[in-house]
Amino acid sequence: MKRDKVFWGLFFILAGLFMIVSRLGYFAELNVFSLVISVFLVACMIKSVRYLNFSGILFPIAFLCIIYAEPLGITEITPWPVLGAALFGSIGLSIIFHNKCHFVHSKKEEIFSEIIDQEDKSSFNFETTFGSSIKYVNSEDFHQSVLSCSFGAMKVYFDNAVIQNGSAIIKLNVSFAGVELYIPKSWNVINKADVSFGAIEEKNRNQSTGVPSVTLIGSSNFAGITIIYV
Repeated sequence: MKRDKVFWGLFFILAGLFMIVSRLGYFAELNVFSLVISVFLVACMIKSVRYLNFSGILFPIAFLCIIYAEPLGITEITPWPVLGAALFGSIGLSIIFHNKCHFVHSKKEEIFSEIIDQEDKSSFNFETTFGSSIKYVNSEDFHQSVLSCSFGAMKVYFDNAVIQNGSAIIKLNVSFAGVELYIPKSWNVINKADVSFGAIEEKNRNQSTGVPSVTLIGSSNFAGITIIYV
């Protein structure tokens, strides 16, 4: 909730600055809709910097270049060259900095293949890049996990996991991907993840009494995350 307040606070502050700048004659040829979109893109960039989510940084920059192509004199590189640069830049930076998550246990990066893994530790990290993977969590004392998926698909089954201390954390680092989380119906899911250009959806009915709970944190950009209660 606090992060949401900061995001929307920055959104309206930037909107006010854009209004003042436009009244001073800068970017006078742009309409109000373009200015609002620009403010939204800048706010998305600010959110993405916190999580080193490169697609959430580079693609808003690319869209801003497209919007301001004429004033900046860069029409030659818009729209497709700058979008292509954002795509390849996101891929390259994601590969270089893919292991920046800070939980202790990690799984080997999977590329261009479908991998089926099982994990029975209390804390772990699952990663998928340019491929698809299926993960099974069999922990008897599940505490926390990091799920990183870029340009791929991931399915994670938590139906055999047990939360002993009443709460657990799932950190998302998802870009240009689809992730399915199979969660026990008895778990209470608390969504605190930052989502840009995507959505987190729920399927089936939750039968939780409030405990145990699992909190979703992290970020999702240009991605779809589906919570499936089983």
